[in-house]
Amino acid sequence: MEYKTDSEDKQYDLRSLDNKYANFTQEQLADEAVNIACKQLLASTEFKKPRLERIAKYWALYDGKTKKKLRQLFNVPIPVFAGMIDTLNAQYDTPIQLKFSEGDASDYFKVKKINGAFHMETVNTAENSKWDDKLRMCRKHAIMGGRGIIRYDVESDPTYKSSINNVLLKNFHFQPKGGKDLEKHLFAGEEGVEKTKSELIQGGLSGYYNKRQVYKLITTANDREYYPESNHEMATKLERFKPLGLNPDNNSYVGETVYRLCEWILRIEGVRYYVCFDPWTKTWVHFDKWKNMCSSDLYPWVTYATHEDDENFLSKAYGDDLYVAADAIVAMFNQELTNREKRNYGARAYDKDMFKDVRKLDESMHRPDALVPADTNMGSKRISEGIYEFKVGELGGTVNLIDWITASLGTNTGANDLAKGQVNEVSKKASVTFAEQKSVSKRVSWASSSFQMMMAGLGKRFIWGLKDHMPSKMAIKLLGQNGWDWDQITRLDLDTTKDVDVIITSSDKQVLDNEMKAQKRKDIIVAIGADPVLSTLANPQFRLEEMLRSGEWDDVEIAVAMDNKNYADKKALAHAAEAIQLILQGVKPDLWFGANVAYIQKIKDFAIDNRSTLGKKYDQLLEYAMAHIEIVKSNIERKVQEEAMFASANPVAPVGPGAPTPTASNPGMSGGMSRAMDIGNSLV
Repeated sequence: MEYKTDSEDKQYDLRSLDNKYANFTQEQLADEAVNIACKQLLASTEFKKPRLERIAKYWALYDGKTKKKLRQLFNVPIPVFAGMIDTLNAQYDTPIQLKFSEGDASDYFKVKKINGAFHMETVNTAENSKWDDKLRMCRKHAIMGGRGIIRYDVESDPTYKSSINNVLLKNFHFQPKGGKDLEKHLFAGEEGVEKTKSELIQGGLSGYYNKRQVYKLITTANDREYYPESNHEMATKLERFKPLGLNPDNNSYVGETVYRLCEWILRIEGVRYYVCFDPWTKTWVHFDKWKNMCSSDLYPWVTYATHEDDENFLSKAYGDDLYVAADAIVAMFNQELTNREKRNYGARAYDKDMFKDVRKLDESMHRPDALVPADTNMGSKRISEGIYEFKVGELGGTVNLIDWITASLGTNTGANDLAKGQVNEVSKKASVTFAEQKSVSKRVSWASSSFQMMMAGLGKRFIWGLKDHMPSKMAIKLLGQNGWDWDQITRLDLDTTKDVDVIITSSDKQVLDNEMKAQKRKDIIVAIGADPVLSTLANPQFRLEEMLRSGEWDDVEIAVAMDNKNYADKKALAHAAEAIQLILQGVKPDLWFGANVAYIQKIKDFAIDNRSTLGKKYDQLLEYAMAHIEIVKSNIERKVQEEAMFASANPVAPVGPGAPTPTASNPGMSGGMSRAMDIGNSLV
């Protein structure tokens, strides 16, 4: 339905309400963004404060810190809570495989190179990478507090570099009522981004930070008498953002002023803006449209929840399920110890007229064969009437109750004896144990779905990072027929016909789901090999590959096993790959005098496969490879001579009559030289 306007509607000019910031300068808009961000920061802080206080109790119990309780002698923190949390961590620490798939068949080779670039990034052990380590800690924080947060950044100044880092919930901010999907929140940000004075100055000189704003921040924040102009309550909340350092009496002393900045992305009139600012002085140092910094316009943060809630970003965690019961177990255990202590060393009352030497009476409790003088008033009093012991009741069933609570928690959360690696109870049958294993696997699979979606978000940001910051060419490793091999990815490879699909799989789930399928495939392969007719029709390489896969060899091991030509030439192939990289970098490598046929073939194959993108380097590669022809012939001749000497020292039994006589393809030349000439001529 369309609404028609008439003369009465002209007074309601909606365009006049469109953008109140239309006449703002860049700096005025930045100042306004800081004001908005500060209010959002305080709103988010107040919203998550109760949650953070509760999570702090979980971490304290996990670390073995328990508060001393009144009139309780013992305070032993038995690791029930920590053990169950670690069990859940181990369960969810399964390899998650991320692969990119082409949306169009023409993009197959391009996506293969993108997969190669992603593989190199994930296996990188540099401090800014370490994907497995960062993701493992992300899962641990999610299990404890319900929400794991990862930040992925890419830069190209001075060279391409990506970084992945965990963000603690206490430092992360979001729209309080934004729901579970972070991308739908109107703002998101991170506090506690520490920058030293020298880093700010260097950023200002390079142009990344606004030079005037950096000067204002340093001069204002260093004024110890400075206090924000806003109300006292807000100033108190922002005191944690005061500059750190330059105080030898402070345990945060670092010898240089450190500024705790905030990085914020907020929406203003439908457009996302990035602002880096100091909340204490309300001074920004960098401000720009987020799309100018990241063309995807996606937040750099990706998150996942263990227990998703459509309306609540801070949904519950496993820690919420385990803490109360685990805390009760610790309390009961310490009550049992206290009760035992009181029973063994309980309080007693004595008759001071009967036992006049109190010291000897007390020593008799621990000294063997002690004699204690007692005045029975000429036998009118019994010694038993002179001492009274205060009885302490026995606590029964504590151990059984603790075992029941622990078993119940394990059953309801998945942290049971099977998951912990304990020996199953004797009464459990094999079918029951298998059913429990499948139940745990299904629970883990369900709870890992949110994590897999987060990984898909990381995959998308990886591709956008390549598009925004990757140089014109970048060396990568590709999994080919002969194992991992060096290649290069160009910016043209990122220009795909259709969007690249991100596929997430769990290796543990694949193994579980494919057990029956793998057995069926194995039986069929064996049946084909046993049939004399079918065995000639089936591809032997396919049969070999399927047999190796059924033995759980990975792709790299299978490629090496099926490489029946160059398996013994790994050294030559490594030298060839090194020479290729040097030529691509514009450096002419020296001749390698250990070259063989595989060395030349490796360089030729690379040049032919990448001819369309190599340009002049195609001829350089072929020229360099052909320069090794004489070296290869010489090496082959030397090797043949060595084999001949070995054969003469170990003669072989003569063949029977009628055996064919070998003929040389190059008459007049020795056998070794003849073979060398054949190989050399085939390469020219």
